[in-house]
Order: sequence, then structure tokens, then C-alpha cells
Amino acid sequence: MSEDLYFYTYRKCYFPLDTTRIDEAEYLLLGVPFDSTQTGMTGARYGPSSIRMASFDLEHYDPEEDLDLSEIRLHDIGDVDCVPGSPVETFNRIRHTMENIPPQKKLISLGGEHSISLPIIDMLRPQMVISFDAHPDLRNDYMGVGLSHSSVMRRVNERGIPLEIIGAREGSKEEFDYAKGNGIGVVPPQLIDDYKGPSDKDIYISIDLDVFDRLEVGNPVPGGIDFNTFCKITKELIRKNSIRGFDIVELSSQPNEYSSYFAAKLLFKMISYLESYKD
Repeated sequence: MSEDLYFYTYRKCYFPLDTTRIDEAEYLLLGVPFDSTQTGMTGARYGPSSIRMASFDLEHYDPEEDLDLSEIRLHDIGDVDCVPGSPVETFNRIRHTMENIPPQKKLISLGGEHSISLPIIDMLRPQMVISFDAHPDLRNDYMGVGLSHSSVMRRVNERGIPLEIIGAREGSKEEFDYAKGNGIGVVPPQLIDDYKGPSDKDIYISIDLDVFDRLEVGNPVPGGIDFNTFCKITKELIRKNSIRGFDIVELSSQPNEYSSYFAAKLLFKMISYLESYKD
């Protein structure tokens, strides 16, 4: 295994489902503790550690899928050593790390702010991206910064990758106009029961935790979707499509707080669905 995979990564804390060597793993976990363009409540750099540490207090058995997560083959690469204040250098480090990931592995990423999704999507090149987010994140820039958490899905769309944004309920007029003009589906919480989703595609799922209600995130917005609704939608997406990877981003919470337990449980459910409906 190439040592270059670990050139820009380090271990800050462990993840309880990490029981497999990298060459035998089906799933790889990568933390990206970057939050230099975050607005509102900062602190998403602590997200990867908070989620890992909260995971130690969760049961590994999923009764919904009759699955023991302690039996899956997962390896935790660690965290990317991000460059504070520099999206460009941080994204280069993410790309370097991903260039050295063995093929056929499912990548699970923990942010960090939402901008970290861009270099990951660049490397995975899915046929489609499904973004769960209270905001479209379709600004051309935010205060002159184009590699911003507020612009991440604009940059994805500019790569020619089709998008659907689920749960959006706040944003600038520019963003919603851009979505309409570029064929980007935006599904507000009020219409989520009618959402069908794609089938038979290679997709990437990006989960900004502000899509939910009452969590410690950078930019919380009232009126979010609930945990069970999210699980119902993502289970169907995973069942009907091939998943290139997913991320969970924008957590700004300490390990012993509710939001961290929520994010950790969300991580466990996503892994459970991936294992239950894997290709």
C-alpha cells in the first residue's frame, strides 16, 4: 500500500467500527477538519473528532436492517492535515490523499465545512450529486471567495455534474434563479414526500446537517426535515443506485452534545444502508 495515502493525514482519535486493514476494507473513513470559509457559527473543524468520539456511545446493531456494524470491513484513514485559511492548498491535500486510495473502496468523509465536498466529488466523478442542505450553496462567490461553503454546489454544477438539492428553504434569489436556469432540482421540505429520486446511476450523497432542525451547525434554519424522513429517502437512493461515496458536513458541536450523537447515528445508518444494499 502506498505510503503517499497517509502523507497528509494523521490520527487524532479512533473510530469504533475501524477493525479492518486498509487492503481488506470495503469502506474508508476520512476526516477533513477544515472550516476557514465557514460563516455563522464556526467550529466545523471539530466535526470529524466529535462524530468519532460520539460513536463510542452508540450500539453497533441496527434492528431495522438486522445488521451488526461491528462485522463490516471499514478502515479509518484519519484526518487530512488541512491548511488554515487556504481552500486551495487544503483541497490539493484532499486530492493527493484520494489519488492514493485503492480502487473499489466506498469513501465516507466527515467535515468540516461543506466546501470540502468539491475536491472529493472532483476525484470520484459521480454521474449525479444529491445534496441534502437547507441552502442551495449555488452562489458564484461569497464576499469574493469562490471556493466557499456557500458556492460548493455552483462549482459542482460547473463541472457538468447533474444536481438535486433536497431540503433547501433559504438562500439568495441569485441561487434559486441559477437553479431554475440550469435544470437543478430544488426540493423544499414541504414537497419532500413527493420526491422520487434517480435510479440506476452512480451518485454521491452530500449531507449538510443544517438540512435538519435544532442542530449545532454553521447556519441553522428552522423548518428542516426529520431523521426518519431522511432515512426513508436515503435508503431508497442507496437501494436504487450505486453510491460512490457520501459526506456529513457542517457539524459545530462538542463530542458529548446532542448534535454529535445525532451525526454519529446518521453515519451509522448510512453505513448500514450501504452494507445492506451494496452492489
